[in-house]
Amino acid sequence: MLKKLSVAVAAALLASCAVPTSQHKTAGSADGQYETSDAPIQDKAATAQQVANALLKHNSPLHPDAKLAQYDNLWQRVADQMTLTVPDNDDIESQKRFFIRNQKLLKTASENAAPFLYHIVTELERRNMPLELALLPIVESTYNPKAGSFSGVLGIWQFSAGTGRNFGLKQNAWYDGRRDVIESSRAAMDYLQYLYSNVDQDWLSAVAAFNAGEGRVFKAIERNRYRGKPTDFWSLNLPKQNTSYIPKLLALAELLKNTEKYAIPMPVLANQPQTKVIQINRGLDLNKAADLLDISVAEIRRLNPGFKSTTVPSASYQLVVPFGSAEDIDQQLAALPKVKVAPVASTGRYKVKSGDSLSKIAAAHKTSVKAIQQANQLSNSQLKIGQQLIIPGLAKPAEPSVVASSDKKTTSGAQTYTVKSGDSVWEISQKLKVSSEQLKKWNKLNAKTQLKPGQKLTYYKMSEQQANAVAKTMTYKVKPGDSLASIAQRFNVKVADIVKWNNIKANKYLQPGQELTLYLAS
Repeated sequence: MLKKLSVAVAAALLASCAVPTSQHKTAGSADGQYETSDAPIQDKAATAQQVANALLKHNSPLHPDAKLAQYDNLWQRVADQMTLTVPDNDDIESQKRFFIRNQKLLKTASENAAPFLYHIVTELERRNMPLELALLPIVESTYNPKAGSFSGVLGIWQFSAGTGRNFGLKQNAWYDGRRDVIESSRAAMDYLQYLYSNVDQDWLSAVAAFNAGEGRVFKAIERNRYRGKPTDFWSLNLPKQNTSYIPKLLALAELLKNTEKYAIPMPVLANQPQTKVIQINRGLDLNKAADLLDISVAEIRRLNPGFKSTTVPSASYQLVVPFGSAEDIDQQLAALPKVKVAPVASTGRYKVKSGDSLSKIAAAHKTSVKAIQQANQLSNSQLKIGQQLIIPGLAKPAEPSVVASSDKKTTSGAQTYTVKSGDSVWEISQKLKVSSEQLKKWNKLNAKTQLKPGQKLTYYKMSEQQANAVAKTMTYKVKPGDSLASIAQRFNVKVADIVKWNNIKANKYLQPGQELTLYLAS
C-alpha cells in the first residue's frame, strides 16, 4: 500500500484511466438491443479502481493544491468548481422550492457527510470529475450510510449487491462494503467513469444510468443514434420516474452556487480532512479500538458503518479513525489482542478446515450446532475438511422446486406443526424438509405475517421420488446481450422463478457481470 502519493504521480495514473468505449448493435437483434465488448465491467474499471485505491487507502493526508487549500469552507470549495449547465426547467424549479422548504434535510446531509466529504471531494478533483457528484449522495441517501430500500440497495450511493460486487465491494457476514463510505465512494466513482465513457461522455446520462440502470439509458442513446437524433441526456426518451433525481441534483447545485440569491445559509465544513484511513489485516475488537482512540464505540461505528458488528474479521480491511489520532495509531492497533473470526464467504457458506468442529463453527458465527445441522441436513456431528456448510441466517439454501404448492397427489396426508418461540418460516421449513415458499402458500403466509407461539401450520411431506428430485443450485454470470427470457430458455426455467429467486424486477435490465442464482431440477 502506498504511504505517499504525489499529485504528479496521481496525474500520471489518471492519464491511463480511459475506459474502453466499444459498443455495437447485436446482429439480428429484433428489439435493437446492443451490447458492450465482451470484457466484464470489472476489467473496464480496473485502472480507475487502482488509482482510487492508491488515493483513498494510504495513511498520509490528502493534499489539495495551494488554491484549493485557501478555502475555509469545504462546501464553498465544491460550489466554486461546479461546471454542469443548469437549464431553465420546470422540474428543476420545483426541486429548488422543495429544498428551500426543507433546509433541515441539507443540514442533516452535511452533518452525515462531515467525516468523509473531504476524501470524496479531493478524489473527484483528482479524477477530474464534476464536483456536482459530491451532491449525489444527498439525493440518494442524505449521506446516510445505513440508508436502504425494499429493492435491496444500500449505502450513501445506494449500490445493489450485484453492482457492488462487480466494482470490488466485499459483502459477507461481518462486513458490507456498500455501507463503507470510503470504499463505496471509490466504487461509485469507478462505476460513474465507466458509464461516462459509454454514454457519449455526458455526465448527466452517466448519473441517470447509475441510478436507473445502464441498460435503459444505453438503449435510449442507441435509439436516438439510430434515428439521427442528439444523444445528450435531455434528448433521451426516458421515463420521468426513473430520472427525477437529475433535476434534484441540478437544483441542489444551483442552490449551493447561489446561497445568497435563494437566502439559504451555506452549510459549513472545515476545508481539511476529519478522518484518515488505516489498513487492518487482522481480527480486531472495535470496543478496544475505541478505548485506544479515546472515542465512543458509537463514534467508531459511525466512522466504519461497513462493519455489521464490533468485530473486524481476520482479513484485509480499512479502518477509518479521527484525523488527529496518533501518527503511530496503526502500530498501536496492531498491538491490541487479536480477535479470531472464522471467515464466511459472501454466499454465507463456510469451508471446513482442519481442527474445526460444529460447536466451534457455531460459536464463531453466533448460531447453534442444531441450527447448522438442520440447515445442512446433517444426521451427526462428523465433518470433512473442505466440506461446505450453509450458515443459518447468512445464506439461502437451495430449495426443492419440484412440488407445486397445490400439487398434493404425490405427497402424504396433511400434517401439523406447532410454532415455538423464536421460530421463523425458514427454520420451520428446514425442520420439516419442505421449501419455505411451499410452507407460505399452504398456510397463506406473506412477508408481513408474524408467527405466534402455539400457532398451527399445515404441511405435506414429499414422497421419496420427489425428495430425490430436489433442485441443485448454480450461479450464472450475466453476459452482454443476455435477457431474463434467454437465460430462462437456456436453463429450462421460468422468468418468474428467476425474478423470485434473485429478488429482482422482471422489467429491470440485466448488467454484464451480474450474478444470478438458479435452481435446476436434478
